[in-house]
Amino acid sequence: MIRTLYRRLTLLFAGATSLILTLLLCVAFLYQDTQLKTQTEQAFLRYLTEIKHRLELDNSFSDEWLARIEMEGRLIVYIEDNERPLFFKGAWKPETPRESLVARAKGLALLERVDTSQSPFSYSSRETGIFSVKGDHRDTYLGSVVVVSTSQGFRSLVLLLDTAARREAGCLQKMLFFALEAFGVLALYLVSRKVVGRAVRPVEEYHQKQTEFVAAASHELRSPLAVIQTCASAMEAVPEEGAHMAEIIKRECIRTGRLVKSLLVLASLDAETEKKEEGREVVEADQVLLELLEAYEPLCESRKIALHLKLPRELLSTVQGDARWIYQILAIFLDNAIAYGCGKEHREIEILAEERGSQVMLYVRDHGPGIPKEWRQKIFERFSRMDASRHDKEHFGLGLGIAAELSRCMKAKITVEDTQGGGSTFGLILLKRSC
Repeated sequence: MIRTLYRRLTLLFAGATSLILTLLLCVAFLYQDTQLKTQTEQAFLRYLTEIKHRLELDNSFSDEWLARIEMEGRLIVYIEDNERPLFFKGAWKPETPRESLVARAKGLALLERVDTSQSPFSYSSRETGIFSVKGDHRDTYLGSVVVVSTSQGFRSLVLLLDTAARREAGCLQKMLFFALEAFGVLALYLVSRKVVGRAVRPVEEYHQKQTEFVAAASHELRSPLAVIQTCASAMEAVPEEGAHMAEIIKRECIRTGRLVKSLLVLASLDAETEKKEEGREVVEADQVLLELLEAYEPLCESRKIALHLKLPRELLSTVQGDARWIYQILAIFLDNAIAYGCGKEHREIEILAEERGSQVMLYVRDHGPGIPKEWRQKIFERFSRMDASRHDKEHFGLGLGIAAELSRCMKAKITVEDTQGGGSTFGLILLKRSC
């Protein structure tokens, strides 16, 4: 599902940006093509004006000048004096014969009522606009026809400009824009993959953690259910063992209920966080620690564990957070200390508190085997246990994961350090109440 989402988002992002790039390149290409066409027409008009001016003033045209003009501008110059053509065969040979091109230009001029066989009225001149003449081999030309009056009659000019250079430039521009388009689409696709990959990675990681969480939860639930099923079958087979089996079933149901409760706590943290953001409680840390001591002292005595509470002489400052969550985090620390932090010799647990600047630190210290450095971050993951072979039916590896989530919701911080002389010290760092 995540891979499908990744592919679809990549295609969507790349497709949208590529479409924008294509539109921009099309606009740029049309602009460049229009500019090229305008430049070609302006060059044609300059030559037309120059030749027309000489047509009106000069009585003769040298072949050298006509040849230079034709080669310079890739032109075809055809001049008639009183319907008699000049004896000039041209400086270059077009793909289509000159005679055919001139005849086609005269035909197009007639459509604009410009006749090279008739003198214009009075001393005025007549000329066509710029038109396009097509050759026989896909060659095209810009053309114009001019008829001017002279003292000895009239002269006509058929001027054609070969647009092959413009076509070649247009083809090069088109190839350039296509190359830019291909490169741009490829670059956008690669960038899209990278950007979408970064955006989807947290979702993928969350999905992976969720999958692992569900698998781990299913594994933990499978064990007590198997025990319950086995005991129920044994009760049918050996009725006299019913009371003993019922006690085992009751114990496993309690254990399953404890696991389900922990899972529900994790599932409800987001909703609880939204509520707490509306208005955080002001918590008296001393009161929470005293309640914790009162609740756990009988349990520790029954297990021959010395539980001590060490507070500063002055009252602790009030802190921001949730009293129930602070109590639950410290209770998780204590449960782990009782289960794993008490050896045969040092059966002692300490609850400590201190203030430092704008922070209030609450600690639970044990003198057990301690926690290796490489495990100090892993222990806060859900269903995480240092000893995978240990079958502890009272702990599921969820406690510290819940503590980490609760502290995050309160914008608090959890620490774990070595206890001097051996053991572990878990700390909860809270912010003092803002004045």
